[in-house]
Amino acid sequence: MDIIGFVKKDYLLVISAFLALISLFLVPFDTVMSYKYDRILETICTLLLFLLIVAGLRECNALNKMAQLALSNIKTTRALCLVLILLPFFCAMLFSNDVSLLTFVPLAIAILGMADMKRMMIVVVVLQTVAANVGSYLTPFGNPHNLYIFNLHDLYDFDLWEYEVKLIPIVAIGAIALLIMTMLIKNVPLDSRIQNNDEIKDKRVVFVLIALFTLAIITVIDLIPFYITLAIFIVAFLIMMPKIFVKVNYSILFIFFFLFIFANGLTNMESVHSLISDLMAWDPMLTTVLTSQFTSNVPSTILLQPFTSDWGAVLVGADIGGFGTPIASMASIISLKFYLQEEDSSILSYLKIFLLVNIVMLAVLIPTYYLFN
Repeated sequence: MDIIGFVKKDYLLVISAFLALISLFLVPFDTVMSYKYDRILETICTLLLFLLIVAGLRECNALNKMAQLALSNIKTTRALCLVLILLPFFCAMLFSNDVSLLTFVPLAIAILGMADMKRMMIVVVVLQTVAANVGSYLTPFGNPHNLYIFNLHDLYDFDLWEYEVKLIPIVAIGAIALLIMTMLIKNVPLDSRIQNNDEIKDKRVVFVLIALFTLAIITVIDLIPFYITLAIFIVAFLIMMPKIFVKVNYSILFIFFFLFIFANGLTNMESVHSLISDLMAWDPMLTTVLTSQFTSNVPSTILLQPFTSDWGAVLVGADIGGFGTPIASMASIISLKFYLQEEDSSILSYLKIFLLVNIVMLAVLIPTYYLFN
């Protein structure tokens, strides 16, 4: 692949690497070496566990089979859209919002084309993005910034239940708003039926993957040290499907690491440190939401977390902050890229619906946070 092609494909990786490199020139080398790399490495290794599971499930055709089974008896257009939207909602709880959109947005585009419903493509893809973001709030491994904050539970002294209490109201109200918007879709009989032709390639491997997934969840809640689970995963995949390691998208791991370097570099600059301290003292949740609009919610989490003891405000702020501009969440960029690959795509038409829906979600979720906190 040429350099231009690589930059177009992984521009977020290139940008994050460039920002990390710049930050290395802005702070002393001793400061760079003093960063707490153990926490970020634990988060990255935990993300790798879930990336391996998803890659394995894709290789076995399990995710496509699950989607086809869910869609096989659909009889109306609204029901079809509802299932297509709910699939990433529930998948994001288990495998992250990015993974669920990488799986189900292309599937939705293909199915809507087969059902002669291409006119609904923008609405469905935008609502899928909303669904993936809202669903991912519920679990520590639903998105990278959730996992990053949860891995700080020993620093802030909170447990899984306290973590969930912060997020359950946001998920519940977000899901209600999502369903209301979905119910506005016109409901008419569906002319065609979704074919259920794909089969799972190796059911034994799928059962092993489910067991490994359970092990990964147990590791996230600190019942097993992550390095033991990582070793088990590597051995299991080397035996079971060794070629899977070349099919994992590692860019998210490097992006996370580079953004960690960049954020730490900024926080060690006196002028930036003073500005962020003032903003976080004013309102840490709203500051995180606003920062996410320009940097996306992952780097805003890494950047702002050291400036407050209110971990819940940063956690919820980063989740809500994924709504707004297209760059507020990497998930939004993934969906937009898939849509723009379509022949008759229109960026203006997409952005009109995207911004309208995202403004609605911000208007609903920001008051929800203050109501329950």
